[in-house]
Amino acid sequence: MAILRSFMLCLSILAVVGCSSQVTRPDGADADRPVIRALQDFTVEMSPDARTQLADNVKFDIDALTSTMKRTLEGRGLVASEGDYRLKVVVNDIRVRSTFNAVMWGFMAGNDHLEGDAIVLNLEGEPVYEFGASASYALGGFGGGQDSSRMNWLYEEFSEMIADELSKKRDE
Repeated sequence: MAILRSFMLCLSILAVVGCSSQVTRPDGADADRPVIRALQDFTVEMSPDARTQLADNVKFDIDALTSTMKRTLEGRGLVASEGDYRLKVVVNDIRVRSTFNAVMWGFMAGNDHLEGDAIVLNLEGEPVYEFGASASYALGGFGGGQDSSRMNWLYEEFSEMIADELSKKRDE
C-alpha cells in the first residue's frame, strides 16, 4: 500500500511539473485596462520568427490553433457581432519535439511550447491593451508520445490563457 501511495505521489508531481502556462502583462498594464464586453472578431497570425521555425516544427498547425481559439472564445461568450474590440493574436515562438524525443527523453529533450502576444484593438484598429501568453508541455513516455494529445493540450491551454485574461477585463 505504501508503494502504491509513493508511486501515485510521484506521478502526481510529474503531471504538475510537466505542463505549465502563464500570462505576462507589460509594466503599467493595470493602469489603462479597458473593460472588454465582447470581441467583434479575432485573427491568429505568426511572427516572421515563428514562420522560420515552422520547418522544424511541422506538427504545429495554425488552423487548429485558430479553431481551438474560436471554440474557446465563443464558449466563454467573448465573441459577438456587436463587440466593442478586436483581437489579434501573434504567435512568436513554437517548439514541438519529435515523437521519439518526447517518448525516450521526456523533459530532458526540452519542452513543447507555444508563446505569443494578444493585442486588443479598438474598432479603429488602434491597440488598447496587450499581454503575452505561453503554454509548455514537457511530459515524456506514453503521455509525451501522443502528438495529438501534446498539440491539443498546447492549443487548449494557450487559448484558455487568453480567454481568462479577456474574461477578467469583461468581468471588472
